[in-house]
This record gives sequence, structure tokens and C-alpha cells, in this order.
Amino acid sequence: MITSVEFERLADIHGPTGGKILRPSDGKEAKNIAFIQCAGSRDENHLRHCSRICCMASLKQTHYVREKYPEDGKSTIYYIDIRAIDRFEDFYQKVQSDPSVSFIKSKVAKITEDEHGNAVCHGVNTEGYKRYMTPHDLVVLAVGMEPSVKGINIPGHIVADSSGFIEADPANGAVFGAGCASNALDVNRAVQSATAAALRAIQVVNKVAKAEA
Repeated sequence: MITSVEFERLADIHGPTGGKILRPSDGKEAKNIAFIQCAGSRDENHLRHCSRICCMASLKQTHYVREKYPEDGKSTIYYIDIRAIDRFEDFYQKVQSDPSVSFIKSKVAKITEDEHGNAVCHGVNTEGYKRYMTPHDLVVLAVGMEPSVKGINIPGHIVADSSGFIEADPANGAVFGAGCASNALDVNRAVQSATAAALRAIQVVNKVAKAEA
């Protein structure tokens, strides 16, 4: 098993394998790949929140498999639900129509290894409630985002939500969360969040300057 971030690096032509999708355990070409969504996310015992970007990242990565192995590449996405925001719905539908990509509505219960070194996903397909025990060359875990400020010693008392993201709370004074310090965001929304935080900081500076004048 590897994470979605590690898979991204693996598929990169400038990565450690020159863009070849090879199984780290034995170097075998991985043509039948499982993408498991919400790996540890939306889970009271780990990350309670949805990271928003994971679904789209996995959908994009199925294209890597298609490009590397146009004849016999296969991707299976195990999901709770798919979050394709705004204009990305069209891309989601495009991936859905790809015959090399399968969608299984299920939260994988466990993963074992067979005699060939393949990862075997066990669970129940909630659409029809059929049990499955499916082998794959490689399993990719779509792991969620954690707050970028987690573990950092920020001065003062900062109000954060249950996941550790900085909230827009008057008690935080002139400390504003921006980007992934404030929520799990994609690039566009992270830029918007940073711009908003900068504008709020400017408002505070102007207000203080007027008070001191």
C-alpha cells in the first residue's frame, strides 16, 4: 500500500521509477490498482473532516493508469461518496464512462495479502450488499489533509475546531487562519482564503492606525 501522494510521485517521469508504476514491495508492474477513498478521513478515531480534494486526485490518477497501460490497465475506486465540486462534475462523468475504471460503493473493511503478493480488498458493496474479496496489484490510500499548524507552538490562545483548523473567531484577535491552516482546501480555495486573511489583517492595521492617530 502507498498513499495518493506517493503514487503521484511514482507516476512522475522525474520520479524514482522514471514514471513506471511499479509495486514498491517487489518491483512488479502495477496494472490493476485499487484507490481507496477517505482512508482515515471522516472517521471519529482519526480525521473527522472531508479533505475535499481526495476524490478529484484519485479520479485524475486513474488517467495515469490508463496512459501507462492503455490495453490492460484497470482502476477500481472504493468510495463512500464522490465529491466532485463545481466544474469537476464533468470530469467525474468522463472518468465514470471509462471502461477501465470501476466504482465500488464501499468502505474497505480490511486488506490482506495473497500468495502472489497482491493486496486483497475485503468488504461489502453497499449497492446490492454483495461481499467482495478482490485482489489488486497495488492499493493507493487517499489520505486526508491535516492542519498545517498542527503541533506548531502559536503564541496565545487560538480557537480551533475539532480537527485543529483555526476558526474565524473574535477571540483570536489579529491571528487569522489562511489556506490549509483554516480548512482542508484545494488550491483555488486556499488562495481565496489567504486573500481573505490578508484583507482582514489590513483592516486590523488600518483600524489600529486610525485609533492611534
